[in-house]
Amino acid sequence: MARALKERIYASFTGLSILAALTAAGHATAISALVSVAVGIVGISAAGFLAEVVAHQVAHKAFPDRGELRTMALIALGALGSASAPLILLALATFGVIETDLALNIAMGLYAATLVVIILLAAARSGLRPMQQLISAAMLVGLAIVVVGVLLLAHLH
Repeated sequence: MARALKERIYASFTGLSILAALTAAGHATAISALVSVAVGIVGISAAGFLAEVVAHQVAHKAFPDRGELRTMALIALGALGSASAPLILLALATFGVIETDLALNIAMGLYAATLVVIILLAAARSGLRPMQQLISAAMLVGLAIVVVGVLLLAHLH
């Protein structure tokens, strides 16, 4: 569960930063956004899978067995699910059903909302007192904004 959630977080940050960079750069086409997000999410999912395999080999001094590889692959594929709604929106924009700017903004909103919900759930499940949960959530949101800012800088240069 935690590993799958971690991959969804990585994928959400990746998708959000790609869309934010495309939006900030201006003149993004729906098809370029669609391809960029798809490639970015597949890339981060593949990297997550590779990291799981390598970490397993280091920790267990053995290649993962078939069942472990299957679990790792399912976790990586689950991260692809984080892109489904944004990709559908961008596909609709590609075919002229909705405006590209609207699709980009809604997709970024979906990624941001996903991250906020995960942060709020993490704070709620932390076992902290309510005020500590609020502080924890605020700190995590602040860190998330920093992460998006750093990723945005990376994609803009």
